[in-house]
This record gives sequence, C-alpha cells and structure tokens, in this order.
Amino acid sequence: MSDDESFASRVSAPLEYSYPGVSVLSVTDVADGVEVIENEHVDAVVTDARTIASAPRLLAAVRDRRPELSLLVLSMQSVDSDRLTAVAEVVDFLDASRAADDPALADWVANSVVDDVSSGPSAADDGPPLTGGTNRIEETIAAIKRQLVDATRPGEVETAVCDQIVLTDSYEFAWIGEFDRGEGQVVPWGTATSGDEWPRSRTFPAGNGAEGVLAQVLAERTPIFLEDVEGYDSFVPWREEAIARGCRSIAFVPLQTEDELFGVFAVYSTHSGGFDAGERSALLDVAETTARVLEGMAIRGRIDQQERILRRHERLVETVGDGMYALDADGHFMTVNDALCSMTGYAREGLLGEHIEMILTSDSSTFWHAAVESLQDVESTSQSLELTVQPKRGDPFPCENKVGLLPSDEAGRSRGTVGVLRDITERKQRERELQRQNERLDAFASIVSHDLRNPLSVAQGYLELVEESADDQESVERVDEALARMNEMIDDVLALARGGQSATDAAPVQLAAVVDAAWSNVDTGQAHLSIEADVLINADESRLLRMLENLFRNAIEHGGDAASAIARADDPEASSDDQSMNPLSVRVGELEQPDPSMVGFYVEDDGSGIPPDVRDSVFESNFTTSSDGHGIGLWVVSEVADAHGWTPTATVGSEGGARFEFTNVERAD
Repeated sequence: MSDDESFASRVSAPLEYSYPGVSVLSVTDVADGVEVIENEHVDAVVTDARTIASAPRLLAAVRDRRPELSLLVLSMQSVDSDRLTAVAEVVDFLDASRAADDPALADWVANSVVDDVSSGPSAADDGPPLTGGTNRIEETIAAIKRQLVDATRPGEVETAVCDQIVLTDSYEFAWIGEFDRGEGQVVPWGTATSGDEWPRSRTFPAGNGAEGVLAQVLAERTPIFLEDVEGYDSFVPWREEAIARGCRSIAFVPLQTEDELFGVFAVYSTHSGGFDAGERSALLDVAETTARVLEGMAIRGRIDQQERILRRHERLVETVGDGMYALDADGHFMTVNDALCSMTGYAREGLLGEHIEMILTSDSSTFWHAAVESLQDVESTSQSLELTVQPKRGDPFPCENKVGLLPSDEAGRSRGTVGVLRDITERKQRERELQRQNERLDAFASIVSHDLRNPLSVAQGYLELVEESADDQESVERVDEALARMNEMIDDVLALARGGQSATDAAPVQLAAVVDAAWSNVDTGQAHLSIEADVLINADESRLLRMLENLFRNAIEHGGDAASAIARADDPEASSDDQSMNPLSVRVGELEQPDPSMVGFYVEDDGSGIPPDVRDSVFESNFTTSSDGHGIGLWVVSEVADAHGWTPTATVGSEGGARFEFTNVERAD
C-alpha cells in the first residue's frame, strides 16, 4: 500500500512474478487500504515510511483493528525505527540502499505470509509451504510461462527458462541448444547454473551417424530421462562436469512442434530420486511452451523478412520509370505503379479492377491474349512483345511489354500475370529515321554505281576513239583526267557509304602489306615511302586499303613544294631549279599504346603540313584546301576508322608535314 503508484507497482511486481500462490492487492488510495485491512482477510502489509507518516488512519487500522498483521516498511529516507515499532509490529525494515523491486523483498513478504499462516489454526488446510517440493516446481513453471509469453528474442527465452529452472531446489544446471542440421551439431545458446560457472563454448554431435543421448533424442523426437548419469554408456553432454557437481540425473527433452524441430532442452538434477512424474510432466510442459515460442519467433522472423523484401520491391516498383502491373487470372488489374498511371492517364483507382484491354488497342489485346496462352502452354517464364497502348487521352503509342506468369496455386490453377510496359516511341522514331536514311543511302549508292558509271564508261570509250585522230591531244588529256577524277569520286562515295557501318569483316592483316598495296594503287610519281610498322592488326582489309589510298593521295596532292616536284619530275620543260627540288617522303610507323592488346600507327609526310587553324576540321565532309578537290577523301578516312572503332587524329609530322595518327587499333593474335 502506498500513495505513490510507481512505488506500489514496483513492490508488487516481483511478488506476483516469483510467488503466484500469493494473492497481491496493490492499493494507492489510503482510504481504500484502510477499508481492506478492516474488512478483508490480509496476512501482511507492505508500505513505505512516507505513506505511514502522512496517513494516521492506516496506522490506527493496523494498531487498533489488526495488531496481528505483519508490517514491512520500505524507507527511502532516514526514519526513527523506534517510533515505528511503537505504532505496530514491524517484522523487517528496508533502507534506501535496497531497491523496491528487489526479488529479496518478495521472498520476505512470502516468508512472512507463510509464517503467519503456519502459526494459525488453519495452516494445515493450506497445503505445503511455497519454498520447496512439487508446489515450488509448479510455481516456477507458471513463472516461466508468464515470461515466455512476452519473449521476442532468444536471450529472453534463456532468461525465462534456464535462469528460472536453476532457482528450483535440486536443479544444478539447465541449457537450451539449437540443432544445426547442416553441420549435424547441437549448439548451446542458453545456459544457467545455480553454482559455479560451467563451460560454455562447446558443440555436440547429433546428426546422422552420431552416437549419444542427444542424437537419440533428436532422431526419435522423444524425451530421455537419465536416472544414472555416471552409468550411462553413451555420450552425455557435460558428463564430467555434472558428476563433479553431484548431478545424478539429467532430463533431455526435444524442442519441437508439429512442423519443426528446433533443438533440445536439458536439466541437470542433484536429487537422488531422479525426476518424479510431476517433474517430468512440468519439464515437458516447459519444453512444449518454449518450442511454441521459438516457432513464433521463427514465423515472425520470416514474416519480417518477407515484409522487408516486400517493402524493397514496392519501393523499386514505385521508383522505376517503366509501367508495372499485376493481373488476376482473368486479366484484371490487381496492382499498378505510379509510372503506369502516368503513362495511361488513369488514376490508380481507375485502373484497379479493370481489364487490361481498357488500355490496349484491339489488335494489341489479341497479341496480349495470345502471348499469355503461349506462356501457359509451354510453361515459359516470360515473353516480350510490342503492344500499342491507348491512353485515357491522346494518341496511342507503342510499348514493349515484358509479361510473365504468377506461380500457380496448389491446384495448378493460374494466379494471373505480371508485366512491365516501356514506352518505345522514341526508339520507334529512331528506327524509322534510320530506315529512311538507309533507303536513301541504298538509292544513292545505286545511282552512283550504275547510273553514273555507265555514262562514264561510254565517255571514256569514245574518248579513246577521239584520241587516235584528234590533233589537240592536250584537250583530250584534260578530258581523260576529268573522267578519271570522276571515277575516283565514285569510289570515294561508295567507300563512304560502306564506312558508315561497323567493320564486320575484320580479320588479321599485316599492316605493312596493305600499306605497300595501297601505295602501288596511287600515282605517287617520285615520292618515297618508308614503312616502319610491320604489325598484325584486326581490320577489314578492303576498307583499310581504301583509307590508306586516300591518305597517300592526300599527301601527294597537298604536299606543297615537294608535291610540285613530283608533278614536275616527268616534265621535260621543267627548269634545272625545279628538277633539284626534293621529292616527297611518306612514312608509316607504329605508335606505342598503354594497353598491350592494342596498337597504333601513323602516316606522315614531309610536305607543307596542315595549317593549325584547319587541323580540327580536316575530317569533316566537303572540307578541302584545294581548288579542284572534292573534299571527301579525309572524310572517308574518318568513316573507315570509326567503323573499326579506331580514333583518328590530325597533327604535325616529325619534319613539319601532315601526320595522321590512329589509336585503339586491336592487335591480332
């Protein structure tokens, strides 16, 4: 009794917890407490000094009406004990150094009640005392069950079971072990002892092929009560420690439910008579309750894990940019994400429960049904198809739909489908544009290769006839040069058309051999070629040949004074000064690359070079510094390099001329 509600709760809790046979009435109103003392059967009163000092009616009730009552006073401050004993009989006194919820207080109250009851005439009717025998076991079991109800972690199970068991007389040691099927071991994770500490860090064999009491208990799923630990001829956990501490019998009870086997519960007893029927029943009851609690923890753990997974999936579904849905077996929306609502223009409530046909065109609905049927027929996991989505407002748009089946139920019936819708409008536009470009390119290449080459061939044929009889040979030569130039332009354009595609015909080629072949295909006059790159690379040989021809032709045509010397070398009317000019020199060499699987090479000349202000533009289409050039020669070079995945660069040569470098070239094995 106390007018401090917190104090009253802390005092009554350990008594109710430890001694369920004692009825506890917690009173916080003094008037109610006085009425209880005067009118009801009370064996002891527990209060605090502050309440006694402030409530004379309580003291009068104890002194005048019930002087036989035991009065326990908990003092949180200095109190004159002589004054208190003058008021009523005080059986004990606790000072502020002992907490109100100390279990010892509960023992004192229980002992006071037992002593008081034992001294009265009705003591024989109330049964054996609370502090021993079967009654004590039953009370302990009841306390264990109350604690297990609130247990949420294995550590709380250990406290509720093992720690309580060893408080009972004659029980020296108790432990709980988990059965690890994968390792075939029992792993003790909860132990308690009434005396000296026992070894903790052990595991015990209990799987297939193991011998001993644990293996037998878990294999047969039945309890075993060893009445003679020392005489048992098979393996017993902690046998030596048990014998050394006077343990004569051990109970091993499997922790199991109908669906699962968790481990084993063991209790070591020093009682000479072993475990009687009441104890065995009580320990089986504890094991069953513990198994149920562990099962509940396992189920809650699985549920929590599934909830975490579900929350992660929900976050993924809601944050992904594609529309996602789940349909029942009849094709009605069960779940949709925000992206699907945004794509279709419908609110979530407007889609849920509706059929998927609501957002598809009629043709797409037919495709979707056919895809779902094919999945069910062949038991495939998923299928991709293109559908046209009809939004709530606006024009239909194309989507790629990845659709899959939900797992069937136990009867094999379909639970429905799930799917992902991705808007592919931009991709379709790019495909159409690319198709149109390819069609135009094919038409252009056809015109170049047929419609232009045919009249050129005719013109060249007639020119040969005119050349035999014409007096103006200079004019004939100019026409011949123009026609040849047109043929070169056609070759460049066709090479450019092919260069826009990737080099699918790449194969190992010797760079030096292709360089030599390209040089021989170009009219180089007296120009000199130096090959210093004898390396094996992966390339489309025909495209590489065309690229090198354009580079050599560019060097001859734009090599400055050296190029003029080449052009004049065969001119009989050229002056001696002109003849003394040095011919152009072209060099092909290898570049070092940081990746050993790659190689680089360059083509440079010792001509006049590329002006710095145009160096970054030389690979652009229609760029030329010559009055009679067509400007696509180096563009072809760039396109061929890109088709191979190479990186072309225009820079200054070692002797001031033009230099073209190519890196990221794959080295052939």
